[in-house]
Order: sequence, then structure tokens, then C-alpha cells
Amino acid sequence: MRNLSILTRICVLAAAGLPVVSCSPAKPPEEDGFRVRLLTSVTLSGRWERSAERGLGLIAAELDADIARCRAAGSADQRSRLRALGRDGVDLVFCVGPEVESLVYTEAAAFPDTDFVIIPGEIHGANVGSVSFTPEEPGYLAGAVAANLTEGAKIGLLRGAGRPWLERLETGFTAGFRSINPDAEVATASGLEGPWQLTAIGVGVALYATDQVDPQIVAAAHDAGLLLVGADPTLLDAEPDLVIAVVEVDVAEAMLRIAREVRDLTFTGKVYAFDLGSGVLDVRLNPRFSSPGQTGDIREALERARSEITAGWVEIEELGIGR
Repeated sequence: MRNLSILTRICVLAAAGLPVVSCSPAKPPEEDGFRVRLLTSVTLSGRWERSAERGLGLIAAELDADIARCRAAGSADQRSRLRALGRDGVDLVFCVGPEVESLVYTEAAAFPDTDFVIIPGEIHGANVGSVSFTPEEPGYLAGAVAANLTEGAKIGLLRGAGRPWLERLETGFTAGFRSINPDAEVATASGLEGPWQLTAIGVGVALYATDQVDPQIVAAAHDAGLLLVGADPTLLDAEPDLVIAVVEVDVAEAMLRIAREVRDLTFTGKVYAFDLGSGVLDVRLNPRFSSPGQTGDIREALERARSEITAGWVEIEELGIGR
């Protein structure tokens, strides 16, 4: 890619996901086109990996890129694979997984012709970028929606496994709920008993704050009569009778935008921050709960909350926007 040669082949992705293939170049560097790799942990699964796979698909289709995904088992293997990708002169490496930030930061400088991007992350260097989201903002929208569908005085947070971004999502959700019900109290729960604990104290709608949806907990929410706001968009398609809305973080679109810069040689190491106005973050409503005449009209609540953020009426200190 650094000699600006472009191959004219298109990689076709299967709907079930990307094959795990060798991270070594298939052709000598001088014949290679735009090469993009995704490095993940062997143990990692959930929304971030699925979203990153879709991002590779977009990059392959639009930018005619040679793509592959690599899985690493532990930090030593991650380090080895990062070095191999750098030595091979791969143009762009997206890194998803725990503890990858420090590894990339220490290894990337040795390979200035390869750009590394961490998802999600907060560091940057000459050839290192990070993708950072502002989950407080869609969380605020989701909280306002939830408050319009419940008469309870408690904010429900049903917690599961996931990355630190969920804490900021909860902050926004709480603020959005309190924009409708200022005196609401926060009630948290987790595990299989969590849905029952929340409904027992009057919670009708809860944010299911997890990157790895647990089917048993979802089933418990069904049995307990607890409606959910999902942090994983796939939950809405899987549970349309249970989920009133989901927070969407379009990782794939963020990856495509960054890949365009790398291909065009305009990439600069920085934190790529995406907020509600970027079109990468949003809240998707369940049509079943948002049709005209529904109690509270959650579509109207959603747009009103969106206007509050756009107009700057929401306290920045409260949401932590701009970190």
C-alpha cells in the first residue's frame, strides 16, 4: 500500500463471520494492495468482535482491501502477532481485546509503516489511533425512553460482563431517566436473580448493561416481567417482546472511516471520538413499543431527549461528555 499499488480483487465475507486465516502476506510486499487485519483475543466474544468483523467486510467491499482476522492467546501471543504484522508491512491493524492498549503502544513505534487502531481505546501515537465513543449520549436517550414506559420511581440497571464503556452508558441512562423523573433512585442487580430483584422493588424497565448477553438472564427477565433496554443491538432482533430499545454503536462504520484515511495516506495518530452527532451512535426503538398511541409515546421522548443534547441543554459535567 505504501507504494500506492491497488489490487482489484474483492474479498467476499460469509454471513456467519470471517474465516480465521494466516496473518502472513499471501504475496510479496511489492505486489500487495491495501492490507487490513483484525487482531482479537482467542477468548474474546461478544458485540465488539462481531462489529469489528462487519467493519472488515465493509472495508473489503468498498476499499478493495485484503483482509484477515488473527486470534491471539494471551498477551505474549498478542505481542508476537503484532510484531509479525508489523514486519510483514500490513497497512492497518485493528486491535480488539483486553490489555491490548499497552502492547500496541510499546510495539507500534518499531513499525512506522503500519498503522494500529485500538477498539475501543483512549491512547494515540505517531502511528497509533484509538476509537472512542461517547456512550453517555445514547444512554441519555435510552433513559428518557425507559422513564416514559414506567411509572416506577427507580432506575433499573441489570449488570453483566463487559468493558468499562458500560459504566458511562449507565451514567447517561440514569441522567436521561431522571430528566423525566428527577427523584428516581438507582437500583442495581446482576445474575439470574437480578430481574426478580428489580421487579420486586417496582422496576418496570432496566438497562441490560452487558457486552455478552446471557440467554438465562434474558429468560429470567421474561419470567419476571421486566422489560429491557439492550446494550447489544442483536438483542432487539432476538427478543422483540422483551426489549423496548437498544443502544447502537456502529463500530463497522467507524472502522471504515478510519480505513479510508489510512488508504489515502491522511491517517494521523489520534483518538477518533464519535458522539451522537457523528451518526455512529444512536438508539433504535422497538416498533411494537413506539407506535402512535403507546403510553408515554416513547418516540416523542426519544426525539425530545435528542434535541436536549443537540441544543446543549444537558449538563456536560453530569454526562462526562468530552472526556
